[in-house]
Amino acid sequence: MKKRMIILLTIIVLAGCAAERSDEPKIILGQLKVGEAVYVCGCPMMCCNSISRNPGRCVCNVPLRRGAITMIKDGKIHVSVSGREKVLFIAKR
Repeated sequence: MKKRMIILLTIIVLAGCAAERSDEPKIILGQLKVGEAVYVCGCPMMCCNSISRNPGRCVCNVPLRRGAITMIKDGKIHVSVSGREKVLFIAKR
């Protein structure tokens, strides 16, 4: 029974993230600098590329978490959040 609940919860989370994915970031790549504080999606997986300068919620309705940009290279933004690195893929405009 416990195993079924975990599988069901995982499916719901993955389906919710996939259904709400947005490729429209709130920040444009050229506006960012290394060391700058930003807020990114707090999902444990990479389901969206939500990034903002203000706290709030991402497109998959998870609270944004504060982090610092560690590297910007080839349309990828590396953000350090709570000691872990999250990679966001942002298209140049």
